[in-house]
This record gives sequence, structure tokens and C-alpha cells, in this order.
Amino acid sequence: MAQSTIRKTDSNRRDKPRLRSLIAATILYNNGQSTLDCVIRNLSEDGAKLAVPAEIALPDRFELAIPQRNKLYRAAMVWRRADEVGISLEDPCATSDEPASDAVLRRRVRALEAEIAQLKSRIVQLTQG
Repeated sequence: MAQSTIRKTDSNRRDKPRLRSLIAATILYNNGQSTLDCVIRNLSEDGAKLAVPAEIALPDRFELAIPQRNKLYRAAMVWRRADEVGISLEDPCATSDEPASDAVLRRRVRALEAEIAQLKSRIVQLTQG
């Protein structure tokens, strides 16, 4: 007799069920200097599937800000296929009482201010040389 094999689906491999969603989020990496907007396609207490552009390289670990839920998580990439990324979520990051969206904006402003300073310096170099 031939043994039949049952292939587990993604949902059977998870400890907790994921709920389908369509939530805007932001991936932060390089110590908050780099950000990438993404969409959470499904979500559970300890993981998520994100829609991100396939051509964007991501680090194995990053922070995920979910402004709608006022949460900022540490995340680790578990798998990647084309424009989808499966991640595990760790406990929410220890932050002050400020909303996650404020933390994201503050980091982004700092990154942009540093970039502006570099560009101004380069303009001076080019116009004086």
C-alpha cells in the first residue's frame, strides 16, 4: 500500500492563527535611518505576512511600526517570496508613552536632517571648487 502524504499548509505550521488584514505599516532599519512603507496582509500575536517590493533588500532583523495600533515591534524575517515577507514579531519595543507613529516620524526627521546637512556640504564643495 502506498502511503499518502499530507502537505501542511502555512496555517497548520503556525502556533496561533493569523487574521487577514490590510494595515499600513513602516519597516525601520539601519538604526532608524532607513524606512520602508509596507502593508500587513495577515497578522497574529507573534507573526505577520508583509507586502513589500521584491526589489528591496531587507535585513534579517528590523523594527515594524504599526501606527493604527500604536505599536512598534522588533521583527525577524522568517521567509521571503517575491513581494511577500513572513516575519516573527517579538515583544513590542520598549518606548516612551509616545505613539509609534510619532517615534517613526521623529526617526525619519532625524534621518532627513542628516541627509540635508550632507547635501548642503556637498553643494558648498561643488560651488567653491
